[in-house]
Amino acid sequence: MTRRPATGGRTEEVASASPDPARVRLGSVLREARARKSLSLSDVARETSISASFLSLVENGKSDIAIGRLVRLLSFYEIPVNDVVSERPVEDTHVRSGEGRLLPPAEEGISFLLLTSSTKDLMMPMLIEFEPGAALAEHGSHSGEEFIHVLEGTLSLELKGSPARLLRAGDSAYYNSEQPHLFRNASQDEPLRLLCVDAPPNLLG
Repeated sequence: MTRRPATGGRTEEVASASPDPARVRLGSVLREARARKSLSLSDVARETSISASFLSLVENGKSDIAIGRLVRLLSFYEIPVNDVVSERPVEDTHVRSGEGRLLPPAEEGISFLLLTSSTKDLMMPMLIEFEPGAALAEHGSHSGEEFIHVLEGTLSLELKGSPARLLRAGDSAYYNSEQPHLFRNASQDEPLRLLCVDAPPNLLG
């Protein structure tokens, strides 16, 4: 999915011309999950508040999807996150550089790299990278607790009900993740990289 400016400061979702393998794989997993439940696109749209036309694009590998929407679909279909991350040939306690597993591309311009070989343990560490100006499309909220540490760039962290706080390289935050929260790259010129640890994992294992 590419993004382009739209009226009112929003971005419009535009189908990508050349689907990549991760996008195609995600679409196939979601399409098969919907078929197992004998649901139409309209049924899923009604239950998840995601339009049927957009769901069709994702299922056909023609669009990326915002991470919040992806989590919503995984929960609705009860799909383990292991079914949609990039594959690693060997399960191990060690994850060396370059061996992390990527979640499918997020349409917000954000990548999520799982830094563990399993999502069934007590914690789920991730390396999250934001393009300049990128932000989560919606507030996240899930059971448990969350720890973040900024490795590079400047993070605008918004905990619903509180003013946004700027965290720079070396800064950290720890909070109850049931409190709605939003990440945004505060810079329009520089990338943002942060370590995020969820306990317990907020995606189905």
